[in-house]
Amino acid sequence: MSDEPAAEPLPEGAHADAAAAFVDRARSRHGEDLVELYVFGSTVRGEASGRSSDVDVLVVLDDDTDRKATADSLRDIAYDVMLEHGPVVELHVLSESTFARYREEGNPFVRNAVAEGRSYA
Repeated sequence: MSDEPAAEPLPEGAHADAAAAFVDRARSRHGEDLVELYVFGSTVRGEASGRSSDVDVLVVLDDDTDRKATADSLRDIAYDVMLEHGPVVELHVLSESTFARYREEGNPFVRNAVAEGRSYA
């Protein structure tokens, strides 16, 4: 067995628990600023396991929100969730106007997050 942290096993359901904890805290602290919040990737597909899998989250913020301050707060939440549950929360933050433009342009990242993701906003 490797001494690498990525090789350490995580409890069953750790990724789903981390996703739920992040969503709950983000909505509680920043609900009025959130336009969309998606959890996507291996966590939603039920394929996440171990520390090599992360929890992918896309947060879309209202254009009138102080994006930097809110994004910093969301990163703090993600870090706390990682410490408590194990998996890294990979956070992607976009403004509402950028998100809308990317959707119109067919941006592959946004298209994938929306198509396979679970919405919580």
